[in-house]
Amino acid sequence: MCVLCGELITNIHWSEGVSSDEKEVVVGDKQRDRMRQRLQKVQVVNKVLSFYGLQLKEWNASKFVLSDKKGNTKIINHLGELWERADSLTSKDIDVLDTKLLGFLQEHYG
Repeated sequence: MCVLCGELITNIHWSEGVSSDEKEVVVGDKQRDRMRQRLQKVQVVNKVLSFYGLQLKEWNASKFVLSDKKGNTKIINHLGELWERADSLTSKDIDVLDTKLLGFLQEHYG
């Protein structure tokens, strides 16, 4: 991994959904499965974030990039940081149980 990213990633956050014996970054088939899961999570999270005008992208299998429509971005180290950073990029209060959000999700995604 390039050191310009600011840190060398060796541990996987619990939100990656790995078993307790897989605390190190893995390669091969397990890495492909991990990447597939990361991309699926980004897809689901983006459905919620679209209501707030935000978008999440997977970055280099180690971080995420959160951006708004104005071009402001935040680096997200793991999904545990997502909602706090998202809150700082939007003027709306992020509440995943907001009835307007739930209506939006129902209307656009069933």
